[in-house]
Amino acid sequence: MMDLKAIVSKFQIDDVFVEARPLGNGAIHETYEIICEKDHYVLQEINRYVFRHPADVMHNVFLVTDYLREVIAKEGGDPKRETLEFIRTREGYPLLQTEKKSFYRMYRMIQGVEAMEQMKSLECAEHAAAAYGKFQKRLNDFDSTQLSETISRYHDTKYQLKLLINAVRADVCGRSSECQQQIMFCMDRSERLGVIEDEMRAGLLPERVTHNDTKCSNVLMEKETKTAVCVIDLDTVMPGSALYDYGDAVRSAACTWVPQAGENIEMDMAMFEAYTKGYLSEMKDYLTDREKELMVYSVWLMAMESGIRYLADYLSGDITYTHWESETANLDKAMQQFYLVLDIEDKWDVLEDIVKKYL
Repeated sequence: MMDLKAIVSKFQIDDVFVEARPLGNGAIHETYEIICEKDHYVLQEINRYVFRHPADVMHNVFLVTDYLREVIAKEGGDPKRETLEFIRTREGYPLLQTEKKSFYRMYRMIQGVEAMEQMKSLECAEHAAAAYGKFQKRLNDFDSTQLSETISRYHDTKYQLKLLINAVRADVCGRSSECQQQIMFCMDRSERLGVIEDEMRAGLLPERVTHNDTKCSNVLMEKETKTAVCVIDLDTVMPGSALYDYGDAVRSAACTWVPQAGENIEMDMAMFEAYTKGYLSEMKDYLTDREKELMVYSVWLMAMESGIRYLADYLSGDITYTHWESETANLDKAMQQFYLVLDIEDKWDVLEDIVKKYL
């Protein structure tokens, strides 16, 4: 194990190290809570497999959080609680690189908050969605061209379909024959996958600063009041469409399990309304007419993209999403997303009416 005390000493903090504790489930980065005499901090070793260029990640993170602190201060908010405060090394760098080519970063820990893996109430869902909307709103005037692309073609769904087709052709695990129905499901909808990306490239949709990982656990909530405090996990902040953030937030949280038929998922209409109400409470005056028209489509698209990713990974031998549960876990997850797609298609008009209600 690395000498965490020695690593912490390389960062610009005027504090005395007490102890370090593992923090979170370590799904991406190795994360520790650093307890010092005056304050608590978070220390992370960046996952080089997922993020090949850590300097680009931290370039984005420092630009965005520095800008957010200024905006929050002008609004009369608390910059120390409403955005993350990253700490530079004693040499002034955003990252610490060790002799073994590991990269560490550090930020102040926000106290009295929690991250929810699932929304505990409709009110919590509304607050979480509003937090993502406020995140986008506060960055509305930020020049997104300053940001690097930390994961190439992350939400280019047509490109993800090409990766699926390549996986089908390679068929390295001999699994394609058992997935013909799922493959055709994707191909039947292939012409509808590129609307957002194509219109952004054509200048018909604005490019904005987007979070790109808008699951509910990336919003810190006050433990007592369950109101949103801060959006975290900024590794994927980069130029993109606001629709990706809204669509993926709804896809990941505004759905419910159906125990029948293999535990598939469908859209939870009350949760969809709570998310839409919260998001639009912050962003309805900032979205273009075309963005508003594509809100339901964006949820459908993110469900399709997620299913395509899982299916491609299953066909490739589970190299990205490790199958902890069973050998068919990624195929099962793909099918769950495709059932959600079918449910969205069935409820499309009702979902559109809910969006219009809050516009």
